[in-house]
Amino acid sequence: APLHPVMPALVEVYVNSILVINNKGTNEYFNKPITEEEIRRVFRNSIFGVNFDSQKKPFCPMEIDSGESSVEFNLEKPTLASQLLLIYYLLLYEDVRLSNAATLLANGRNIKSYSAAFLSELPIKYLLHQAQKDQMSYGGLFSPLLRLLATHFPQLSLVDDWMDYQVFGDYCRHQVDVNLSETSINEAFQNIETNPYKTGKILKAMLNKNPTDIWPFAEIFVRYVKSVLSDQVPRHIQEQYREVWLRLNTVLPRCLWIMTINALLDINGTAKNVTITQENVLVDPLQVLRCDIRVFRCGPILKIILRILEASLAASRSQLSRHLLDKPLLEKSG
Repeated sequence: APLHPVMPALVEVYVNSILVINNKGTNEYFNKPITEEEIRRVFRNSIFGVNFDSQKKPFCPMEIDSGESSVEFNLEKPTLASQLLLIYYLLLYEDVRLSNAATLLANGRNIKSYSAAFLSELPIKYLLHQAQKDQMSYGGLFSPLLRLLATHFPQLSLVDDWMDYQVFGDYCRHQVDVNLSETSINEAFQNIETNPYKTGKILKAMLNKNPTDIWPFAEIFVRYVKSVLSDQVPRHIQEQYREVWLRLNTVLPRCLWIMTINALLDINGTAKNVTITQENVLVDPLQVLRCDIRVFRCGPILKIILRILEASLAASRSQLSRHLLDKPLLEKSG
């Protein structure tokens, strides 16, 4: 369903009613921000629902706010418009909050902040691409969303990523008679050196699917990235693996990056239980390079690592700017 042109303006008014202090009167009335749990409920009913399962979050943990009251409601499958409006609300809320952080702090207001871990779970990039494809319906929201994304999430605004998406959007798909399942993917990668043809068929089948259709297999797909590094694996299989990875990168890129970094970690005797998190990468983007040495001898996988490194450096710079805005220095009077 197309988006009503008044809705973005209503979201702006709502956000300002939460954060912007009105100096015209003595009585101040503020709306309450939407809780993280309420937002999760919307996306839990979408195609990304598995990523919001509180029982299964191996790579991208989200902290559930304690003490927050949430509204009980029954929600059917959310529309694209409702998801885009929620993303717009979140990005605009953080933008206005950071812009007014000094004023809010000076007035002693304790304002809710949405955590970076929570924001990293949301399919911001994927939804923005959907809005881009249907600008007749969502044109009024696409431009402000793109501006906010480029400002606060430059790691999701890389030129190469957008060009990749355009290529995938025009990709000519052919039906491949292969049953994609966790079992078939497991078997294909376990025999990648002895039977690369079988692995190639699985990878080709994944390339001929929509990115959202193969996202449920992302975890098991990334788990076998080290097996692709072997000298016995044909180059075209490595290239196909990279192409599938790039398709997955259009769905939930930040989750994919962390999964890939952890799967490629150079595990030795002193660091067997090390797991890199989003926060680790934001603080030190060079953690990305703590990978198996064979990566640097495998061109296609090295390209993946360099793409993650480029995005991580952009995210780290953005996080520093966010931190400076979030913790402003106030002048002491007297």
